[in-house]
Amino acid sequence: MTVRDLGYRAYEGERLPSSQNTWVLLRYGLWRAWGSWIVKLTLIAALVSGLIGAALVAGTWWIRNQTVGAGAGDLPPLPGGEITSFFFNLQVWLFATVLTLRSGAGVIAEDFTFKAFQFYFAKPVTIVQYMIGRVAALTILIFSVLFVPSLFIVLPLTGISAAEYRLEMAGLVLPAFLYALIAAVSLTTLSIGVSAISKSRALTMSAWIVLFVVPHVLALLVDAITDWSWLYLISIPGMLTVVREALFKVTSEGSDVEWFHAGPVLAILVAGAVAYAWSRLQRAEVIT
Repeated sequence: MTVRDLGYRAYEGERLPSSQNTWVLLRYGLWRAWGSWIVKLTLIAALVSGLIGAALVAGTWWIRNQTVGAGAGDLPPLPGGEITSFFFNLQVWLFATVLTLRSGAGVIAEDFTFKAFQFYFAKPVTIVQYMIGRVAALTILIFSVLFVPSLFIVLPLTGISAAEYRLEMAGLVLPAFLYALIAAVSLTTLSIGVSAISKSRALTMSAWIVLFVVPHVLALLVDAITDWSWLYLISIPGMLTVVREALFKVTSEGSDVEWFHAGPVLAILVAGAVAYAWSRLQRAEVIT
């Protein structure tokens, strides 16, 4: 029997609601990112860095006890907030930026290049579902490389501290979770927003590098020369640093910028990135 002799056959499988498209796009986004060896190495390296950080914390505690001697039990605890905050800063620069470059700053440009939107939006996929799928996938990855390794720092700090300080150290899990979530959402949405400025993946990735690095270097130079810290409000890592230090109650000497300055500016940038990507997707070519 030939194919044409079969005639029309109604679909007999399970009919899923259109909302299922969001989860499909999320799974596809994670699978697409995991298919890159750069992403795999970044995730592994982030976990290794957490183990190294834990070893350094334990080593510092052991050396301090050996140096002081019998009176070590009366020593104040290690500055857990400062240690965890510094570790987060390293994670953002070393690993989160790599993920934004590989899976964020070029994602919409790449879909434009390969005319993927003609496939996505010809199906019952909305712009909201596409954005949620893309943003959620990268957010999960960045959150993982920030929060999970931070536990390798908080747990040893809690274990080596005296009984009266253990609850305080264990409480660092909450600001660690909040900062990892804030940083992951901010970096994801901003990098994906930049990916919508052009159909050239190389151009959008270069633009993201410039946007992330150049304003921060400029703010560092101005702060070092003139002691004027307000330029950090144009720096993405600078604003994240202000928010992070507020969460971990780390005092930054000589800085006039507070979290209630940096937070709203960062929120406006995130909202602007989402709005721009949304408007760009509305102009995508669709075959109906």
